[in-house]
Amino acid sequence: MQDIVNSHDIQQMVDTFYAKIQQDELLGPVFAERIAPEAWSAHLQTMYRFWGTQLLGEKEYFGAPYAKHRTLPVGKEHFDRWLLLFNETVDELFRGPRASTAKVKAASIGQVFLSKILFERGMRGNI
Repeated sequence: MQDIVNSHDIQQMVDTFYAKIQQDELLGPVFAERIAPEAWSAHLQTMYRFWGTQLLGEKEYFGAPYAKHRTLPVGKEHFDRWLLLFNETVDELFRGPRASTAKVKAASIGQVFLSKILFERGMRGNI
């Protein structure tokens, strides 16, 4: 297995991950509620740019991703499952420093998003 080295690898990672998300009994309905079937292509394109920027330094993603996530009906169990599926996907496809970085960044993003969501809901404490 090789590391994540180019945009094709990013696309493979994103496509595989979101195929799992769409089939997941916990996360699938959350995504289906927010992303219409005809909008999935645009969402995936955004995710290619996001992860390409994060892992390859492509500087193609410019945005504020938290704003689109703040009102999702999710809690810790959703973020735990999201990270489990993400890590599982990366581990199935890649090995190396960028693959490790992808998992660390995903964990960090999930932690920050969950912390902000809980804070905004007035729920402080252990997450």
